[in-house]
Amino acid sequence: MIVSETTPAEMVVTDGDFQRLLAAIGTLSQAQLDVLRAAIEARLPPPATPEKTPPASGESKAEPDSGLGLVAEIEARFADAPVCPACQSREIGKWGSANGLKRYKCKPCKVTFNCLTGTPLAQLHKRELWGEHAKALIDGIALRKVAARLDIDLTTSFRWRHRFLEAPKDLKPKALDGTVEADETYFLRSEKGSPSLQRPPRKRGGKAKKRGLSDEQVPVLIARDSSKATTDQVLEDRSTASISAALEPVVQKSAVLVSDGAHAYRAFANKASILHVALNLSEGEHTWGVYHIQNVNNYCSRLKGWMRRFNGVATRYLDSYLGWRSEEHTSELQSH
Repeated sequence: MIVSETTPAEMVVTDGDFQRLLAAIGTLSQAQLDVLRAAIEARLPPPATPEKTPPASGESKAEPDSGLGLVAEIEARFADAPVCPACQSREIGKWGSANGLKRYKCKPCKVTFNCLTGTPLAQLHKRELWGEHAKALIDGIALRKVAARLDIDLTTSFRWRHRFLEAPKDLKPKALDGTVEADETYFLRSEKGSPSLQRPPRKRGGKAKKRGLSDEQVPVLIARDSSKATTDQVLEDRSTASISAALEPVVQKSAVLVSDGAHAYRAFANKASILHVALNLSEGEHTWGVYHIQNVNNYCSRLKGWMRRFNGVATRYLDSYLGWRSEEHTSELQSH
């Protein structure tokens, strides 16, 4: 083998050499082509990225178009199989259009409607901004920053957030089966946003004045089965009546309920004739054979961490935020 002492930088490729290279490409194998492509890409400079002009001041404004695509998609899906929001009939006729949306008329009950009637999006204006607002909602951006970004009023941003959260809070599993772990977690009772407080105001987020359980905290029941289906319920208290009302509609007769030793769970299980494993946590009993409540405890811990970004959630909206987190959790499971 003859090794040239000429370095790559000193080599000169003539037009004839280049033409011979082009002619030889057609005879290369796929492996050789891959090597050639990699060598060429290594020699090419990285693509130039266009410089972004920063905004002069304040929050950058969002592009007002993503929401229109969202509404168009909703309308297209609804048009495939329109259903009357009043009587659920499918005997539907077209009824012109208004405000940029097709309208329909139900033949049995004579109600007129569009694809948004009966949904949280009905009668909301500035549809072109809904998509950007939804993205900000998912990212957990503060409402004031969202309002500035979209150039809308703060009250509008607040109203949109809670309209968008109406649907997720009702999307709960209808049944829990297998091993069902149940436990409560607690959130500080909050009158955030209320015009008249029943107590002295506190700093954002705040802490309870009393240690342990008290009227200052709101109990939330979390139940999770072996398939990771999870439901939640804001409770009035930790009584048997409250816990039974939350668990009875969803926990199946064939399930094994696992909880701490609270009397309310035992009473519910006995009444519903469900096998119950009660762990004596105060005595350090965290498992009994294969049974434990670690999965539901982990979910509660992640839920509390997720809630911190909001610096306290008004108690009257707590179920909406629980639904939001539950929907995100379901999406995470589906993506894996």
